[in-house]
Amino acid sequence: MNRVVVCQYTNTINSHGFWNHNLLQCATSILLLQTVVIFFCTRTIYILLQPFHQTTVMAQLIGGIIIGPSFLGHTTFYEQLFPLRSRYILKTWAEFGLVLHMFVLGVQIDMRLVKQLRRRAVIIGLSGYMFPLIFGMAALYIVQQNTHLDLDSAIGLPASVAGNAMSSLIVITSVLKELKLVNSELGRLASSVAMVCDMFSFTTNMVVLGFNEAKTDSAMKPLYVFSVVIVYFVIMFCLLRPLTIWIGSQNADGESMKPSQFICIICIVMGLSFVGNCVSQDAAMCAFFFGLSLPDGPPLGSQLVQKLDFLTSTFVIPIYCSISGIKMELYLLKESSTQKMAIINLIAYFGKFAGVILPSLCFRLSFLKALCLALIICCRGIAELGVYCRWIDNKLISAQIYAILIVNMVIVTGICSIIVGYLYDPSRRYRLDARRAIFKSKQNNLRILVCINEDENVNPIISLLEISNPTRYSPITAYVVQLIELKGSVTAFLKPYHQEKHPLVASSMHIINALNKFQLWYHGNVVVQHFTTITPYASMHDDICTLALDKRAAIIILPFHKQWGSNNIVDTSSNPSIRALNKNVIDKAPCSVGILVYRGQMTSNHSMLTSKSLYNIVMLFIGGADDREALAYSKRMVEHPHISLTLVCFKTYYSDHKEVDDDDLDNQMISEILEDSMVGKKIIYKEEFVKDGMETTQVIQTLIEHTIDLFIVGKNHDSNSQVILGLTEWLEYPELGIIGDTLVTSNDKFSVLVIQQQQEGVEPS
Repeated sequence: MNRVVVCQYTNTINSHGFWNHNLLQCATSILLLQTVVIFFCTRTIYILLQPFHQTTVMAQLIGGIIIGPSFLGHTTFYEQLFPLRSRYILKTWAEFGLVLHMFVLGVQIDMRLVKQLRRRAVIIGLSGYMFPLIFGMAALYIVQQNTHLDLDSAIGLPASVAGNAMSSLIVITSVLKELKLVNSELGRLASSVAMVCDMFSFTTNMVVLGFNEAKTDSAMKPLYVFSVVIVYFVIMFCLLRPLTIWIGSQNADGESMKPSQFICIICIVMGLSFVGNCVSQDAAMCAFFFGLSLPDGPPLGSQLVQKLDFLTSTFVIPIYCSISGIKMELYLLKESSTQKMAIINLIAYFGKFAGVILPSLCFRLSFLKALCLALIICCRGIAELGVYCRWIDNKLISAQIYAILIVNMVIVTGICSIIVGYLYDPSRRYRLDARRAIFKSKQNNLRILVCINEDENVNPIISLLEISNPTRYSPITAYVVQLIELKGSVTAFLKPYHQEKHPLVASSMHIINALNKFQLWYHGNVVVQHFTTITPYASMHDDICTLALDKRAAIIILPFHKQWGSNNIVDTSSNPSIRALNKNVIDKAPCSVGILVYRGQMTSNHSMLTSKSLYNIVMLFIGGADDREALAYSKRMVEHPHISLTLVCFKTYYSDHKEVDDDDLDNQMISEILEDSMVGKKIIYKEEFVKDGMETTQVIQTLIEHTIDLFIVGKNHDSNSQVILGLTEWLEYPELGIIGDTLVTSNDKFSVLVIQQQQEGVEPS
């Protein structure tokens, strides 16, 4: 009968100590030990594979293979740690976690993307799905006609070919996140192509399961099942979806979800999954489609993901992937038919690769992008793994084919991840030999790209634009990008405001209204364009740099990751993600970059137009490209009728070993300043001779004693200069440079703008 009888003690759930019972005979004890071993093994493998751009699912699957029967299965340790009776408990816990995980993944997908699919993505996705089916089925027919293939071994080969044609959106986006490409041009195209493949994959899965039902039962049963399933999904979408959205909306704006609301939603998910099992549907897929019907992002989607994602993706899914690896038995690959089956599957993979790369080239993608797109679409993950496990549990495929599918999945995904991680770098697009800067600009129109993390950044940014002196003859075009971390969704966005009927987030309207009022106040001297990027902080710099390149911005303004209140006390805690973002932009930007440190001295009520008092700016000049860029920006500001500039030029008693070109350019700019008619009126020029960094600090301290609104400094200086000698030992914020760090770490109340000019011909770090 091909059945296995498992004997289980019914009174050994909890242990009474090792002196009364064998701990490994108790269900709770062995479950805890299995969990520890699985986590230790999978995490160790992930750390080892991380330099090779491998996904967490691959590491977890390989960990399961290692601790499974293929490697440790012949040892007494394996038999004691994973006895057959305990595997059912572990598998049940993993299946429960998979249901919640698939629900979370469904919540993160924005179905509005279907309306935004372009013809290119649809055609590439369709060919990427049909080609592997055609190639695989043709190879299967040829092999069956020309060789003797055992019928028992061939069970499930058509299903395995259909499985190779699959590409899941949730898998592709997770791979893109691992490779930090989710918001790149290639990443957005890959997500669209994967969504098209996903729709066809679901249809194929339904057909395969229906065929299996018809083969094992009556031919009319799939029709009955299909009718019941239609009613089931109608109830899900038309009744339970509005109910869940209503439950999640019973909170004030910004208020977190109550425990009772969360429990109600989880009960709905569990009930739907149970009913789905009753009508012959996979519980995990039912939870996924219900999550798909709910709105992604804040408030409902973000809170559900926040509460469930850690439990599922970090704690339960490693167990599920490991159990899937434990199921696989490598010794089955020694069978004589393995080679023929592997060839069929590899031909199907080749069909998928060709089905993506050929139409991509027809749409005039570069060969590198088309190659990387094809490799990404060939990757596999948790969605395909779940389908394979369900197929083997339902006897749709044999254990041998399951082993081949898992091995192919590990090898192909591993190789594709390594190649894409090595070949494709989004920053190559904005690696220019000639990088834009204010110093080199010959146009009066200043193009600035400003970034806003939160509402508190708006007033300082408006004040900076105001003191940048927008006039009829020297207007300003400001590209304002609101930076929002991607939460509760798998799809990254970079969109201008005019393309959205409603703002992507509620706080956007406050920012947009404030900047629009500022634009109207200046009567056409300022043009503001609004953009919103919703993407992970790890790759957000790509959106910023790409937009700066496309809009030909001369400088990018970034807010500092810390903020100070009116009492010169830090209002908000340091955000390491924003700090890392600033560093990435500084390293890779195609133009100059400025970091604005706001400390309560920059206000925006259009006071510059009405106030009679002067706005005092101090520019500290040591020399070098960054200082020249900062001075060029300062010269533009001082043309404003209500701004005064104090230019402090530091010199040493000993000659610094500067580059000849730098020294000549520095002297040229200083000479231009001294010849300016405003010197002595609005520009105060000072020369300070210092011996080392200590004396430089003392000079800065004497300047601080006067009323100063803003310091402007360059970031980088000659490390051998006597002016900064000894200051590098106390550097707290390297992204601000030595002088900027010295100013920010003081306890005085003024704002600081640190500017870096990107050097030509230097590759970003």
